[in-house]
Amino acid sequence: MFMTRSVETVTPETTLTEAVHRMNSRNIRRLVVAHHRTILGMVCKQDIIRVFPPDLNPFSVASVDGLPSLGTVGDIMSKPVITIEADQPIEAAARRMTEQHIGGLPVVQGEKMVGIITESDIFRVFSKLLSGQTGSARITFDITQSLDALPQLLALCRDLKLDLTSMITFVDGTRQLAVARVSGANQNRLIEKLWDAGHSVLNVT
Repeated sequence: MFMTRSVETVTPETTLTEAVHRMNSRNIRRLVVAHHRTILGMVCKQDIIRVFPPDLNPFSVASVDGLPSLGTVGDIMSKPVITIEADQPIEAAARRMTEQHIGGLPVVQGEKMVGIITESDIFRVFSKLLSGQTGSARITFDITQSLDALPQLLALCRDLKLDLTSMITFVDGTRQLAVARVSGANQNRLIEKLWDAGHSVLNVT
């Protein structure tokens, strides 16, 4: 749902100069090294920068054509490549990137590469999940001891004629938290009723 389907690929024989051209022209930070859609490796901007002398950033010069030939992407690519299956949830991709300290994952379906998901894609997804229209309220509350807060929140929104535009739950240490975004004229009344019901409201923005 959120991956980029058009993946910029190169072969292991692609020169580093050509790789710089590709990244600059597409405004991207990484290239998949592949042969007939079979993933062989990955190369990112930092991989290329490390090959050049410390005082020379190939991505900041006016033209890379005059730069010395310092090899091919096959010489410096990272392998094996960590991938993610197309049917995996977006949070699985975020967790894999965090655990592996990487900024992008080729997306595969079986043995075939079908796209790429990057940290920028992840940020956009979670921004959409937590953002709301102008005038909406973002309420964070603790549901560790009271899971019935969620159906009660839905009932309160209905009774107060509020729109519940988004809601997520997550575990933070020993606590289970919920973040809800609501819009409408009775937001303060909703918060009062949550407090009256014994639910711990942690933050309202």
